[in-house]
Amino acid sequence: MRLLTFGDSWTAGHGVETDIKYKENAHPIEGKGFIVNLRRFNSWPRYVAEKLDCVFVNNGYCGVGNHDIYKEVKILFDDNMIENDDVFIIMFSYPHRYRDKKPENNPIEVFQKLETLLSPYKRFYFNSFYPTFKDEDGFDTKTLPDYFINPDGTMVDLLRNYEISNDVSVWEYESRSVWKNEKNLWCGDYHPNLLGYKLIAEEIINQIQTKL
Repeated sequence: MRLLTFGDSWTAGHGVETDIKYKENAHPIEGKGFIVNLRRFNSWPRYVAEKLDCVFVNNGYCGVGNHDIYKEVKILFDDNMIENDDVFIIMFSYPHRYRDKKPENNPIEVFQKLETLLSPYKRFYFNSFYPTFKDEDGFDTKTLPDYFINPDGTMVDLLRNYEISNDVSVWEYESRSVWKNEKNLWCGDYHPNLLGYKLIAEEIINQIQTKL
């Protein structure tokens, strides 16, 4: 079994670094490979894979929209890189990211295309910092399959509750109470720290282990 994970910066691991000078180094441009690898190899996919005792590939990329996530999944199929026992976890991004420039980035359409592609495989969907279908008029999240975990909630809820209960930062660069500025949070301006990503991994394991 292999764990294949997809998402934006909340999957890519932005925020595990402790030095704020790296904050804007989001892409693997020349000279920035170290920080990209630091993030990817210490984000939640690593800790989920450890619990499942399997190898993993973290296909998270900072700044991508949901349609870009779909394209990353499709590339693996087009290149015949998929194995029968692969397990997919999709951590959805902000549903309005690039939507004005990419009408196909409608979250309902993206989800349906992913379902068509992944139907023979074990797969799970989560929301990172914004509910994927929150603004889709008339869409009933109760119709979603049980492997779309908590479609009306986000990992922000998990981290907020942990911070309140334990009085400890779970956010990048020791930030606190970032949910109080919802606008910036929903636009992706905040990320978990290492503890936050470990908590996300624990939640994912709790939700998927009995479904595998």
